[in-house]
Amino acid sequence: MMQDCERLLEGFVLPSVILTTEGGLVFANAAWRAVCGESSAEAWAWLDAVVVEERTRVLQEVEHALDSEQPAEVEFDVHGPSGVKQTLCVSFGHVPVGAVVGLLGIARDVSASRRREQRLVFMAGHDPLTGLANRHTFTEALERSASLATTRSVSSVLVMLDMDNLKRYNDAFGHLEGDQALVNLSMLLRSHIRASDLAARIGGDEFALLLNGATLADADDIASRICKAARGEFVAGAREAQLSVSGGIAVVEPSVDPRVILDRADSALYASKQRGRHRIMKWDTELGERATNDLTALRIREALRNHTGLSLMFQPVVSLKDGSVSYFESLARIEGEDGEHLMPRDFLPTVERLGMTQQLTLRVLDLALQAIANHPGVSLSVNLSAADITDSSLIEDIEARLRNSGVESSALVFEIPERTLLSNLAEGRAWIERLANAGCRFVLDDFGAGLGVFTLLNEEHIEQIKLSVTVVDALRHSRESRLFIKAVRELIESQGKSTVATFIETDVMLADVIGAGFSYCQGYALHEPEADLSRLIELMRGFAAL
Repeated sequence: MMQDCERLLEGFVLPSVILTTEGGLVFANAAWRAVCGESSAEAWAWLDAVVVEERTRVLQEVEHALDSEQPAEVEFDVHGPSGVKQTLCVSFGHVPVGAVVGLLGIARDVSASRRREQRLVFMAGHDPLTGLANRHTFTEALERSASLATTRSVSSVLVMLDMDNLKRYNDAFGHLEGDQALVNLSMLLRSHIRASDLAARIGGDEFALLLNGATLADADDIASRICKAARGEFVAGAREAQLSVSGGIAVVEPSVDPRVILDRADSALYASKQRGRHRIMKWDTELGERATNDLTALRIREALRNHTGLSLMFQPVVSLKDGSVSYFESLARIEGEDGEHLMPRDFLPTVERLGMTQQLTLRVLDLALQAIANHPGVSLSVNLSAADITDSSLIEDIEARLRNSGVESSALVFEIPERTLLSNLAEGRAWIERLANAGCRFVLDDFGAGLGVFTLLNEEHIEQIKLSVTVVDALRHSRESRLFIKAVRELIESQGKSTVATFIETDVMLADVIGAGFSYCQGYALHEPEADLSRLIELMRGFAAL
């Protein structure tokens, strides 16, 4: 009977083996020998084809299959005669081998699917344009470094970097050249850090380095060399557009919250830009004190305490099916010293340092409720931060303002970033439940900074998911990226929620998100932020009628 089995398997197209009760080899067919080499047909030599680091595990799993007398699957990498590594998945079943029971293993080559899985894992943790770690991966690494600084006194340093004048560069040379500049900077970062360090792209033109085991002097030297080299290593035209790099440095200190460390590095980066750009600054106590007394801080205090100098602009979230507006996002602006409007990225770090986040949220809420009252039937959104949803007293202020405004609560939408909600899940769920019961609506913002967590998809009160700019940007880069994002969109919509593609700036990007099947989108390709809400409502009505 055993010989009949061997004759049958010899002509079988799938690699097949028969093993003894100890895991030694009795038989290997021609297909197995072709994959693993002729020597793999010898008693114990079949293990030699398995990559060294997996041999012990494979043998243990085979022995467990023999002992359990249950079918089993074992997956491992082998080096065949050609030297090319292949991944085999071997299904084992029990067969008689003489007077005892052995194992019949039939293998499938799963190399292609393993590569796809590895690619998806890589994409989930990395920026598709530069290949650097993304914000989610970087934040997790910073949290680990902060823990090691506290428990083991392991020093690390955070460096925040920002490309100066990228918008001007894009306007002068086009977005393709701008993308190339970002890629060039990522290559420059890789060339200046060690294998133990981590480089990440955490925003459009924002990068970060986590220098593990480094001193402040080490970090200053690395960052300064990057800053100096940047001017000469971008694509043609960089000098005309004054393309350069500014940076801020902060030490990862024991018992200091990682968010505080990020804020310190960002404060130092902001100071370097205020002092003329193309330079590196280190955070220290003096810098922190100065930051609370600069002109921006003074204007923020005035805007939030005296209700002057802060205004809202509005940007529609538009249906890609019929052109209707789901709601308008409220975007805060603060008037700067020269009359220009400061963007949130320019003033939010200072607002957080001043401890005025709640005052900002309430002021934006007041303006939004006033705008809703003046425009019946229109819905507006207000963005919430981690400081907001961890403040139990703030929700009472919001409820009181909502009651006093007289507007329909369903016209008020709250946007919460994915990372903020995950980091404060209990408080965030309590917020959502309480305000949803009052009739307010919720949108999950910046979803997929890492695409590694789908915990929040079944939150019943969240009706829309706004995908992060890094996810939407991936649509431009490869067919695999587009398939992956399509799968993410379908998963979200299977939970009864709609998807919003954000930061859609060009007609090409708009075509991409329409082709990917998104429900809604938001960005300059549809309409830039507008201060005159009445005018914007009329424009969007015309848009929907087209």
